[in-house]
Amino acid sequence: MNNKRSTVLPRNNVTVFLIGVHINKPLKITKWLPVLLAMPPMLKELSINKNLGCLSFETLFKYKGVHIIQYWESNEKLLTYSKMPTHLKAWKTFSKRLKNNDAVGFYHETYNVNAKEYENIYLNMPNFGLSRALISEPITKQSNTAKLRLNTK
Repeated sequence: MNNKRSTVLPRNNVTVFLIGVHINKPLKITKWLPVLLAMPPMLKELSINKNLGCLSFETLFKYKGVHIIQYWESNEKLLTYSKMPTHLKAWKTFSKRLKNNDAVGFYHETYNVNAKEYENIYLNMPNFGLSRALISEPITKQSNTAKLRLNTK
């Protein structure tokens, strides 16, 4: 737990990858649960093999869905991972389970964020999001406001 205000200054480019499922028909558990279960092998691999380029990820559960926010070193590393065996196997299984299955929906979004174009603040938080992916540091006089954090050199 970080009890002081902290931030990740925008010194590095980062690729943010959002991926998730929306449960359209909650009572059809046998249709949507197998789709959800395709993801854990990839998350395990990304947790173990940091050299793949995934800096960190957060799994968020909400009513009728699961969303994962991943922070990557670069878009190139994300795309390279998408062609690797664990991902390809999971994707094949995932796609097969989604075909003709309206009980669950799927999405992903990718954002390439340049250094100096993101801002954040954390207070009384464990490392989360960018502060888990990159190096968090205490707020100083030079980083006290969002405007200052965005203009940090």
